[in-house]
Amino acid sequence: MKERMKKVLAGRLRASLRASLLFIILAEVMIVHYLHLGHPYFWFENFPGFASLYGFFSCVVIIFASKWLGKLFISRREDYYD
Repeated sequence: MKERMKKVLAGRLRASLRASLLFIILAEVMIVHYLHLGHPYFWFENFPGFASLYGFFSCVVIIFASKWLGKLFISRREDYYD
């Protein structure tokens, strides 16, 4: 029983360390992002969170386009093999 508890606690410790490392890396990326003094090419790139919103909406467009193309070219009628 003690051996099992040690394994459980070790697993939780590893998970906690991984989560801490993830948050540290996230914080570093955010700090570098906000301290970056580059010049944007377009006026709308100055908006905070523009890159993340652009990435999110691009992903949504890709998902809907792939679903549409899948229905158009891949899907068959229910009685296709009958």
